[in-house]
Amino acid sequence: MDKRVAVVLGLTGVMLMLTVVSIKMERKSSQAEVGKGITITDSKSKPVKKNKVFNNDYVVTEPYFPRHSIEEEILGQDVLPVGTLVTVKPVEGNSDWVEIESDPKKGYVEKSVLEPRETYIEKRESKRQPTFSSDEFKEKLDEDLTSFLAEKGGDISVHVETTDNKLSYNFFGDEVKRTASSIKLPFISYLMTLVDSGKINLDTVLTYTANFKLDGTGIIQFEPIGSQYTVKDLAELVIRHSDNVAYLMLLNFVGEANFIQFLAELDPGSPNNRVFSTARILSKSMEYVHKTQGKSDNMKLLYEWIQNSTFDDGVEIGLPGVDVAHKTGWMPMYKVSNDISLVFDKEKPYYMTIMTVGYGDDYSEQAIGDIAKLVDKNMLRLK
Repeated sequence: MDKRVAVVLGLTGVMLMLTVVSIKMERKSSQAEVGKGITITDSKSKPVKKNKVFNNDYVVTEPYFPRHSIEEEILGQDVLPVGTLVTVKPVEGNSDWVEIESDPKKGYVEKSVLEPRETYIEKRESKRQPTFSSDEFKEKLDEDLTSFLAEKGGDISVHVETTDNKLSYNFFGDEVKRTASSIKLPFISYLMTLVDSGKINLDTVLTYTANFKLDGTGIIQFEPIGSQYTVKDLAELVIRHSDNVAYLMLLNFVGEANFIQFLAELDPGSPNNRVFSTARILSKSMEYVHKTQGKSDNMKLLYEWIQNSTFDDGVEIGLPGVDVAHKTGWMPMYKVSNDISLVFDKEKPYYMTIMTVGYGDDYSEQAIGDIAKLVDKNMLRLK
């Protein structure tokens, strides 16, 4: 389906269909168009922070394709799912449109499809009623997730842990599932530990050769063979753009066996490979970054990259009323969708990893957000 036609159909009543088809097409086929406009962040600058609350923060209320140009009505290739958080700025001479502030640029959006983020923040805060004990929390969330599976089917694993480690919750959180691109977070965590120990240097230059070419997400696949990147450039591309080629180049550089050993050190129960893991173990990788970033400038840099991912999906679109740092992973051919997240609740910040199997293009995106809502609803009730 042509995406421009899909937009028109969506406006006539089948917006849901547009959403589910377009989101996955964005990941699988539009990277060529996206990649041409992306530049790697200069080492002396930082990407625009999107997870901060200002007067110009808004939430997208319906699936929407931004325009590259208001006058020519040229549509972008990437749909903004419902719940997407955007920071915008005015368009001179046009009060009906705003421009999204992002890296890479996403284009222009009509103000009519946006609501102030403050509304979502206040609505979420109004639900905070800390009456549940830990046991009551676990019992109620078990019920909610069991009901979710009864209604939606599929297979899910959820692990939740407060950052103070006072609460830990598993809903099949030790079941082994495919990691998809979520494994890139623990991998770059490992890379940064090597940098801290002096075993590798972020300024080392690596060359993109034909044996690393891989489609899917990322930018480098569209660049000429022979292009060169520093280890730091590649690491940022892996986290912020989920670049598959950059991941393979770095994996080859540090050694796959060494990374697998790091995973075993992170958790002795880790499977002896990088393709499979559990929600509980993946949560540990986010905890590792969060708790070490105050002691390491390199880990702090990774921490900033996580908070500035170019992917507006997963847990983030389910919880627009609270800041979220996350790393998603998607494998449509296996109907796999995952997200490792850190939810910055002001009272009880928590790690949450959601792994799902069995949802097609029509629901895999929304499933992560819907599960995140169930978890967060109960977290707001926890004493």
